[in-house]
Amino acid sequence: MHLYRLNLERGSMYKNVVSRLTSIPEIVECHFTTGSYTMLIKLYAKDNEQLMDLLNNKLQTIPGVVSTETLISLEQSIKREILVDPEEK
Repeated sequence: MHLYRLNLERGSMYKNVVSRLTSIPEIVECHFTTGSYTMLIKLYAKDNEQLMDLLNNKLQTIPGVVSTETLISLEQSIKREILVDPEEK
């Protein structure tokens, strides 16, 4: 699993960028975030060659994407679901 932080030219471009990201089947999650980067996406690539193709030929060619940063998850130590509202069932 790989995580990409994307920085957009303008936050208002988010919906247009998401519509382009939707067409990339390797992307399984997308989050609109606060902080230094505008978006966080999660994707799967079978090897480094596919990862480079996704980065160079798909993500970085989307209008409005001005920079990316790749994070590689080495281990998922915690994954759980919680009840936010105990009254809700």
